[in-house]
Amino acid sequence: MSRSEDKTVLSYHDSLLRTSDVNLLKGPNWLNDAIIGFYFEYLEQTSEVTATKNLKLFGPELTQLLKMTEEYSFLSPDVDYMFFPLNDCNNYEEVGGSHWSLLVYSKNEKILCHFDSSAGGNNSVARDFGNKIIKHLVADADTGTVEFKNVPCPQQGNSYDCGIYVLCFADIILEHLNSNSRIRDCDFGKISSRVKNKRKELLELIDELSKQS
Repeated sequence: MSRSEDKTVLSYHDSLLRTSDVNLLKGPNWLNDAIIGFYFEYLEQTSEVTATKNLKLFGPELTQLLKMTEEYSFLSPDVDYMFFPLNDCNNYEEVGGSHWSLLVYSKNEKILCHFDSSAGGNNSVARDFGNKIIKHLVADADTGTVEFKNVPCPQQGNSYDCGIYVLCFADIILEHLNSNSRIRDCDFGKISSRVKNKRKELLELIDELSKQS
C-alpha cells in the first residue's frame, strides 16, 4: 500500500478509515470490514432506535472473533436485538472473505433472521454461527426453541454489492424497529433505490464527519 493510500481519512469512535478503504466506495468494489465496521459504529452512535431499544450492532472484527474462537464475554443474554455482519472467511487472523450477509437475533421473537442478498451463499456460515451463539444466549433447555430463518429478501444483481446490501438491510430493520418489535415483518420493498444511492451517501457522510473532526 502506498503512503497516499495509507493516509487516515477519518477516525470515528472505534473506527478508522484510510484512503484505500474509502476508495472502495468510488467504484464497483466489494466492501471491506473497515467500511462496514465504520457504518455499524455510526448507526450505533446516531440511530434513534439505539437510544430506545436494547440493541447491539457488532462490527465485522468482533463478529469474526466470535465466529472463530470460544470468546463469548461480549455476548449478553439481556440484549433484545443483535446485528452481526457475517462473511465466509474461515481464517482466524483475517476478516476478509468474498461474501457478506446479515444475521439478526431477536430475543423476544426467539428467532435468528438471516438476510443474504445472494441466497444460499452464507447459509452454512450463518447456521453454524447462529447455533454457536445461541448456546450462550439462552438456557440449555431453550436452545431448540430459537428458530433459524433465511428471510426472503432482495437479491444483488452483481458480484460486489453484498456489503452494500448488508448496510441497507441494517438501515431498514432499524427504521422498522422504531415502531415495531418483530423484525420478521420488515418490508424491504424500497431497498433497490437505497442500494443504488448508498455508496454516494457514504462518501458524503465520511466527508462530512472528517470535516467535523
